[in-house]
Amino acid sequence: MTSGKQKIKGNDTGAALLVVLLLVATLSVVSVGILQTVTRSVQVASMTGARNQIGWYVSGAETLAAQKIAQLSELTQGSITRFSPGLGQTIAFPIEGGRLMARVDDATNCFNLNSLGHEAEDSETTAAIDAGGFYVELLKALDLPQSDAQQLMQVAKDWIDADSVQQAFGAENGFYASLSQPRSAANGPIVTPAELLDMRGYTPELYRMIAPYVCARPDEAIGVFNINTMDERHAPIMSAVFSGQVGRESMRAIMEAQGDLEFPDVETFLTEPTLAAVAPELRHETLLGTTSKFFRLSGEVVYAEAMTSYEAVFRLGSDNSVQLVRRRIGVDE
Repeated sequence: MTSGKQKIKGNDTGAALLVVLLLVATLSVVSVGILQTVTRSVQVASMTGARNQIGWYVSGAETLAAQKIAQLSELTQGSITRFSPGLGQTIAFPIEGGRLMARVDDATNCFNLNSLGHEAEDSETTAAIDAGGFYVELLKALDLPQSDAQQLMQVAKDWIDADSVQQAFGAENGFYASLSQPRSAANGPIVTPAELLDMRGYTPELYRMIAPYVCARPDEAIGVFNINTMDERHAPIMSAVFSGQVGRESMRAIMEAQGDLEFPDVETFLTEPTLAAVAPELRHETLLGTTSKFFRLSGEVVYAEAMTSYEAVFRLGSDNSVQLVRRRIGVDE
């Protein structure tokens, strides 16, 4: 009898030990889970805190840039040139835990894609100019065939204009709804040129080629290009200004030769022999000026061992007021 009781007692002890081991193992798993959850929470909180801090730094840079743009316009009486102090210069600011890089550039010299959505004569600068035709000439200056340029223009026009009437070679909601990843046309102004990538026929390679020459402004004007801040890089836009009568390479040579000049007015600029030879009806000279309306702040914030890019676009009013048009933090186009 005694040996039986000892055997039962031994079994109880073994069972208790097994329960304890299982309990310890369970607690270990739970502890690891809790530790991972806490670690993730700390990481998320840290990342959120870093993003918030970066946002504050960028906001400070925007405030400073807006002040500098207003001061620059006042100093130059609105006549911005490529030699205006502060433009195109990268400045580094030390911040706690890192640094902030900032650069302000003239952002006036680009074709406003939103002008494709409305061609009414609501602006002195675009009254007699067809935005679609201008865009076609710009695409042709980038070596696209006439047919391709015409189709791409009609696709973009269909995407942006408010109606659902499809252009001859365009695309409306019916086409986009049939795609493997359905979407719908904006049927209104776009916010960023990157929306071209959602449109029929606009490949990433094509977008990279077009992107330096286009923008999305919160109005329907083609734009007014500042002859004193343009250079040979803007030759495709200038070729479109002259209805394609001056090819890109010829225009590049003209712009390069005039790179160190500042023109008091558009009339002086148009005395260049090649430009003067273009028939007046083919020169969209009302798209040219010596002032700048839009500016771009760009740079990077190095903080918490990470680097984040940012961008802000400002519009300068006639009264020297500066309005933030668009902000981007951490996403490259």
